[in-house]
Amino acid sequence: MTTPCIRRFHANSSDDDVLKGIDLTGKTVLITGTTSGLGAETARALAMRGARVVMANRNMSAAQKVKERICDAYPEAHVELLQCDLSSLASVRDAAIAFLMRYKQLHVLILNAGVYGPQPTKSRDGYENTFATNHLGHFYLTKLLTNVLRSSAPSRVVVISSICHANTK
Repeated sequence: MTTPCIRRFHANSSDDDVLKGIDLTGKTVLITGTTSGLGAETARALAMRGARVVMANRNMSAAQKVKERICDAYPEAHVELLQCDLSSLASVRDAAIAFLMRYKQLHVLILNAGVYGPQPTKSRDGYENTFATNHLGHFYLTKLLTNVLRSSAPSRVVVISSICHANTK
C-alpha cells in the first residue's frame, strides 16, 4: 500500500523544504533539460543529496558547464551527461540505448526539457518542433525506459509543464 503525500509546498518552498530528510544515495535519476532553470536546480539539489544524476541535453557544452558548477560545489556528486535532442526520435532512441547500456537501474525520470518558439518550425521528423520536443520526445523516452523503471521499483516519472501554451492563439 502506498502512503499519500501530505506535505504541502508553495512558490517559496526551497529544495531543502522539498527534500528534507531524503537520502538519495544509490538512486539513479535521469533529468531532461538541465542547462538552466528548474532542470539545473533540480540536478544540483538531487546530486547534493547523493543521487547519481544523469543530465540529458541537446546542448552538451551548456550541460558541461552546469555539471562543473555542481561538481565544484559538491565534489562528491555523481553527475553524468547524456546527449539527447528530444526533437529527434532517432536521438531519443540513441540516448535511451546509451543509458540502458550504462545503467541497470532508473529510480526517477524527470521530464523537464521544453522549448517554445513564436514561429512554428518542423522537427527533423516532420513534426511541429514544440510538440516534437515537449511531448513526443518525452513520450518516446519514457516508453523506451519503462522496463528499467519497472525493474527499479519503487520508481517515479515526474513531468514538468509550462504555461507557455497560454500565449498561443
